[in-house]
Amino acid sequence: MNVAYFPGCSLQGMASEYDKSTRLVCKHLGINLEEIEDWNCCGATAAHSLNHLLSVSLAARNLDLAKKMGLHLVTAPCAGCYGRLKAASYELKNNSEVAEKVSQIIGTSVPIEPEVKNLLQLLVESIGTPAIAEKVVHPLKGLKLAAYYGCLLTRPNQVTQFDDREMPVSMDLLLQALGAETVNWAHKTECCGGGYAASETDIVIDLGGQILESARAAGADAIVVACPMCQTNLDTRQKAIGAKRGIKYHLPIIYFTQLMGLAFGYTPRQLGFKRLLTEPFSLLKAQGLA
Repeated sequence: MNVAYFPGCSLQGMASEYDKSTRLVCKHLGINLEEIEDWNCCGATAAHSLNHLLSVSLAARNLDLAKKMGLHLVTAPCAGCYGRLKAASYELKNNSEVAEKVSQIIGTSVPIEPEVKNLLQLLVESIGTPAIAEKVVHPLKGLKLAAYYGCLLTRPNQVTQFDDREMPVSMDLLLQALGAETVNWAHKTECCGGGYAASETDIVIDLGGQILESARAAGADAIVVACPMCQTNLDTRQKAIGAKRGIKYHLPIIYFTQLMGLAFGYTPRQLGFKRLLTEPFSLLKAQGLA
């Protein structure tokens, strides 16, 4: 399966472990990721807040580049990138006035194709959890995980058309296929504070604290994410959140692709586990996974 790959800015830097584990897992499953040549930033988060037409045009150019590669499907691991690409694709198909203006800006007809899917969606819909389970050589038995979707993978549901916007289950089912147990908790789609990480730290500490506390109360050993911003907010701010609440959480914030790779037999080093600030090794060693 050939798929256009949009890594986005974060997977080239702060979330390089997400990029590394994504490429390993997809190759293992027979998915050939072809990185879009000369891709540009998707526009998250500043562009769509300041200039709607610009944000659609940025995404449209990326989609056009993928179309010229002859590929009919684009995947973006980053939830923010996915949200911008998917929203632009939806608007280009349903708003002829915007589509005409965007066509003039990017200098070509607007791309109706390719289809845009987030990475989790690609794996569960195109590969399927039964096929993923067949690849498991080191089941993640003993791990109790909180599947955290964040606020962008399933919203707005009219645009994403993926899973349930309030109580999604796709990541839960994938983690269960790897042999792990997932917990029932109330904050699986709550916002982590997103782009307020630098400008409004108190908001991130408050919202992040609610998420960590909900996962801890549900008995989770770790929180599993599909978004670099969610991972960064919950990982880098975890000590500050704990100090504010008087609780030492020590909940590793792990990308779902890292856990897939672990279950497929790759090593923590290959999957970038050392880049996680809240160390996961004591948890993995306790379950014989590292």
